[in-house]
Amino acid sequence: MSALENAKNMSVEDILAKTAASGLLEFGVERSVVTEKWNQVNAEREFQTNPIRVVAGLNNADIAGVQLEVLKADPKKVMEGMAIAALAVNAEEMYLYLPEKEVEYAKGLETEAVGYGIRIQTGLINRRASRGGAFHHILTMAALADIFTDSYEPCTYMAVCKDGKMGELQKVSFGIKVAELVGDADVKAIAIGTKLYDASAMDLVIEADTQIGNGVITVYSSKCCMIHETEEVLLAERKQSCGKCTFCREGLIQLHTMVKEITEGQGKKEFTDMMEEIGEAMTFSTPCTMGQTASDFAMGSLKYFAGEYEDHIKKKKCANNVCSAFMSIYIDPDLCEGCEECADVCPADAIEGKSGYIHMIDEFECTKCGKCISACENDAIIQTNGRLPKLPTRLTKCGKFKKRH
Repeated sequence: MSALENAKNMSVEDILAKTAASGLLEFGVERSVVTEKWNQVNAEREFQTNPIRVVAGLNNADIAGVQLEVLKADPKKVMEGMAIAALAVNAEEMYLYLPEKEVEYAKGLETEAVGYGIRIQTGLINRRASRGGAFHHILTMAALADIFTDSYEPCTYMAVCKDGKMGELQKVSFGIKVAELVGDADVKAIAIGTKLYDASAMDLVIEADTQIGNGVITVYSSKCCMIHETEEVLLAERKQSCGKCTFCREGLIQLHTMVKEITEGQGKKEFTDMMEEIGEAMTFSTPCTMGQTASDFAMGSLKYFAGEYEDHIKKKKCANNVCSAFMSIYIDPDLCEGCEECADVCPADAIEGKSGYIHMIDEFECTKCGKCISACENDAIIQTNGRLPKLPTRLTKCGKFKKRH
């Protein structure tokens, strides 16, 4: 018999008892006991004006979406889990939410979903529209179906992202160290879901109550600037957010603006305190996981990489030469042979010179793209965070600069 058939032969009390005995916790950001969530829905039913619904999907905060592979591998299992949850709370409606980019996949699921009485939606989960219902992660629904076929194995699903490349989603047993999943790597920082840690997180053990968010372990190497990485994460979150909730929308705008200004050399010492205040307010002033976790990465960067903020704000430097605002590119007059190769590849037309003359870079026009550096066969073009040496201010024949100065 299928999981749903087994559940239909049981009373609501027996469904609750069997699920409780498994110790099933909600996957994703909310690591709550599933049966406690159901009990709350049942207890508050009479106070609700909305239809009681079971709503399943990825967390709104999940930008990567790799755990959707569990649904794609076995949609029937997830849908049966939803139907079992609906029995537990006597739900009137069921909704399965898929990421906005999965419109075509959603269309392909509709026929099967109709057979279970499930409606498919795309985009972020609207928690207000289904207030009072049971909200579940897709992985929770798959695990619930396994419980009712007595095949449930406590585990989670994770993927490792290194050098910007996402690895395959893998089934992970509890009790494993992060280091075992990451393997050999140059590690400066680790993000587990939305939360950022320093390299000591390699010793963390993944347990049932570990908050792993979207299941992605992102590895940041020693070459990374964590302020730059924070700016990129905040920008991605701004794009993901629906923008309807004030604290999420405005909080992300302010956090992103401040971090971006820091990477551009315009940071102020009061920014870090302001960021902490805004980040803390966002976690308890927003209704869904998008706003509740949107400041996690930024708060982690402030906690574990305060020195990098100090470098960028006070010392006006980026130790890894990632933030171009702190970087200068110049042409060494002793090495330049006036070949014009650098000027030919410069997209901003920021290099002045002619054949046989020492070339000069206009730092106001220079975009610091670095194309000139790779074009110079004499290694005459230097990138530095330090003070510039004395350079020509007008066209000077190659080899003559020292004699004239």
